[in-house]
Amino acid sequence: MSHDKDIILFINSMHAPTHSALRTYEQRTGQHFTPLVIVDVNIQESIQTLNDQGHLSGQVEVVIADFDSAASIRQALKPYENRIIGITSQYENSIHEFKKIIPYVPYLHTPTESSLEWATDKKLMRTAFDAYDLTLSPGSLHVEDVSSDTIAAIENKLSYPVIIKPSGLERSLLVSIAHDRQELTHQLTNTFKELHEAYQTWMKRLEPAVLVEEFMIGDMYSIDSYIAPDGTVRHAPMVKVVTGHDVGFDDFFMYLLLTSTGLSEDETGAAQHAAEKAYRALGLRSMTTHTELMKTPKGWRIIEVGPRIGGYRHELYSLSYGLNHIMNDVINRVGLMPEISSTPLRHSAVFSTYPHEEGVLKKIHGLNEIKRLPSFVTMKQVYKEGDMLRFAHHNGDPTVEITLCNQENAQLEADIKAIEQLLDIEVSATTEVSAMAVGAVEEKS
Repeated sequence: MSHDKDIILFINSMHAPTHSALRTYEQRTGQHFTPLVIVDVNIQESIQTLNDQGHLSGQVEVVIADFDSAASIRQALKPYENRIIGITSQYENSIHEFKKIIPYVPYLHTPTESSLEWATDKKLMRTAFDAYDLTLSPGSLHVEDVSSDTIAAIENKLSYPVIIKPSGLERSLLVSIAHDRQELTHQLTNTFKELHEAYQTWMKRLEPAVLVEEFMIGDMYSIDSYIAPDGTVRHAPMVKVVTGHDVGFDDFFMYLLLTSTGLSEDETGAAQHAAEKAYRALGLRSMTTHTELMKTPKGWRIIEVGPRIGGYRHELYSLSYGLNHIMNDVINRVGLMPEISSTPLRHSAVFSTYPHEEGVLKKIHGLNEIKRLPSFVTMKQVYKEGDMLRFAHHNGDPTVEITLCNQENAQLEADIKAIEQLLDIEVSATTEVSAMAVGAVEEKS
């Protein structure tokens, strides 16, 4: 590696822990990387709040360019072109801009523009999976309306229950389930009604679209993987996912992430093999992927693949394995081998939840007691009193997010149960339409 090349180019913004991840790596290896953020002027105003939250302001150099103008991009990158060694997008809703930059960094390790498109559009993803291996994912159908012909087409191809999900949204937003024709019509109508607003909130530049797919019975897991420029795949440890639906909510949000999976070595290997087939189907390379899978009675099935590091993964991997996930993403993209440990040092979890009914937040009870639990690490209260709380299937964010860690898994599990007993989100039910709070913009990415 040339010592003159030290710049890592980030698209639109950076995760807050990136600064410390870079410093930790430099202190350990002596290798220095300089972050540089390039922002598309066409969405600069939309992401300004995020970039002013201390992630970038006064700490990282930011350059602005019109990503629809070749001259503007070349002019913005020219002062740095001999120093740029790698490029990454940490946010899935910046992949649209990432695709536009790729032609102007031809000597860097990058994914192809087509593969990024396939990995951010659920319809294209399912088409690629079906062409590669019909057993990779559940049966699905792309729909554009709620007409009787559409309902008939769904019933002709799929069996109830079915899942309705937007193409291109993360975190189970607007995801719902239907057990019969009446529910299907109702849920599809609501999804289409809220779809455009959700795409605007999440800065999605694709055309809003909806996918209906078979409901899978099984246990959900996720895995982040580093795909080298030559297609070699190296996997980070797997994480178990418990959804809101699993614990009684009428919603599919991420309720718990657990680094203790309970999977055998053979089961983990089979999941990794399924993920690798998905990466091949999408033609992915030179990137970190976040893959959600379901362990079903018929084997592992892919829910979806995201072309970026998973939410909370840097924190979970760091706590449980001492693994610097953000730096692994960076060094993998510059052609170096990521450093992976699968031996757990501790057990960790992220707990996030919503109220049991929508309404205006009055008070959250139990927070002080939760902070005194042996496994407590950090807490994020996404909303303040007076904010409107909505479910994930209505485009709402979690109310509270709590990170936990303990050397003893039994203690971690006990503290999770204690949180479920202590936490009480008190709301005032209302039919009044209220604007969503801006909070947790980073986790939306």
